[in-house]
Amino acid sequence: MLNDEAIMRRCLELARLAEGRTSPNPIVGCVVVDKDNNFIAEGYHQKHGKQHAEVEALDIAGDKAKGGTLFVNLEPCSHFGKQPPCADRIIKSGIAKVVAAIQDPNPKVAGKGFKKLEDAGIKVVRDVLSIEAKLFNKPFLKAKTQGLPWVVLKIAATLDGHIADRDGKSQWITGDQARSLVMNLRNKADAVIIGAGTARLDNPRLSVRGLEDSRDSRDPVRVVIDPNLSVDKDSNLFKKDQGGRTIVYCSKNAAASNNLGDHVKIKKAPGSNHSGDSKNLDLTWILKDLVAEEGINNVMCEGGGVLAGGLLQQNLVDDIYWFVAPKILGDSKAKLAVEGQDAISLDKAKTFELNAPQIIGSDLLLLLHNPESMAKLLGSL
Repeated sequence: MLNDEAIMRRCLELARLAEGRTSPNPIVGCVVVDKDNNFIAEGYHQKHGKQHAEVEALDIAGDKAKGGTLFVNLEPCSHFGKQPPCADRIIKSGIAKVVAAIQDPNPKVAGKGFKKLEDAGIKVVRDVLSIEAKLFNKPFLKAKTQGLPWVVLKIAATLDGHIADRDGKSQWITGDQARSLVMNLRNKADAVIIGAGTARLDNPRLSVRGLEDSRDSRDPVRVVIDPNLSVDKDSNLFKKDQGGRTIVYCSKNAAASNNLGDHVKIKKAPGSNHSGDSKNLDLTWILKDLVAEEGINNVMCEGGGVLAGGLLQQNLVDDIYWFVAPKILGDSKAKLAVEGQDAISLDKAKTFELNAPQIIGSDLLLLLHNPESMAKLLGSL
C-alpha cells in the first residue's frame, strides 16, 4: 500500500509536466485514491486558463471519489479566477480527506481553501513533502511572496571566462549536447532576457528548437533591455515567425514609437543610480514589472556580460547554469562572462552553492544556487 509521501511524489511528477506552461499560476499535480487507498485517478494543471489539477482528477474519478482521499501539492483554491474554486468541487465530489504539501501564498487563498474544506467536514492533512513541494514551485512562490521572478542565469564560457571573442563571435563555444540542454531550459522558462549588445551581435531568435522531447514545445517571451532602442527593426527578435512575443524595455527618453507589430511591446523603464544596472535601467523594476504586468514567474538570462553583471551585483540571480568549454582564448579583450563596474574586494565576492558538476558532451556544467534565495524560499510559508 502506498503511503502519503509516495503518492505526493506522484503529484509532484505530474506537476512537473507543465513547467513553463501555467504562469502566473503554479504547477500542480493531483492524485485521487478511494476509501481503501486504491488509485483511481490523477491529473495536473496543464496550462494557464485550463481546468485545475483537482478538477481534472475528480472528473476522471467520478463517483469513485466518494469517501476517498485527494492528494495535491498545493492548497486547493477557494476563489473564482479563470476557473471556479477547486475547494467547492472537492466538497461536491464527496471526498473525505485532502492531503496537501503546502499552503498557497496567494492572498486570495492563503489558508482559505483549507478552511473551506474543514468547515465542510473534510479532514485536511498539511505539510506532506513540503520542502520538495516548495522547490518544485520556486518561481510561483517567489513571485507571490517577493513580487520578483525566479531568475536563472545561463552562461557558456571558455576556461578563461570568455563568452565571445573580441569581435563578439560566440557561435559556438559549447557543443551540441550543451546547446540541446539550453533548449530544454528555454522550453521551461516563461521568458528569456538579453541585453541590447547581445541582440545586435548575435541576432538571436530565442526560440525553442530541436527538442528530443516533443511535448508541447513552445517559445518563451523574448525580453530585451535596450535603453536607446538601438536593436535593428529587422532583427529576428522582432519577427513574429521566429519566436515568441517580444518585450523591449527602454529608457524614458527613448523615442518609443512602435511600428514593429502587435507581437512586440515597448515599455519605458525608470533609470537607476546603481552602477551595476544594465546601462542604468532599473533591473529590479523591470523584473517586478514582468511579474505584475506580464504574468511571468520564471526568467532565464542568456546574455551578455553587462546584463549578467548587473543582475549578480544586485543579488537578483537565483540559479546559474554555467557551461564551461575546454577552450582558452587567451585574449584580454575578449568578451567576459560577467562584467561589472564596481570595484569589489575578494572578501565581498558573491558566493553560490555548487551542486554536483556534470559532464555534458565535451563540456562541464556547474549548477549553482544562491543560498539567500533558497533561505527565503524555504522560509516563505
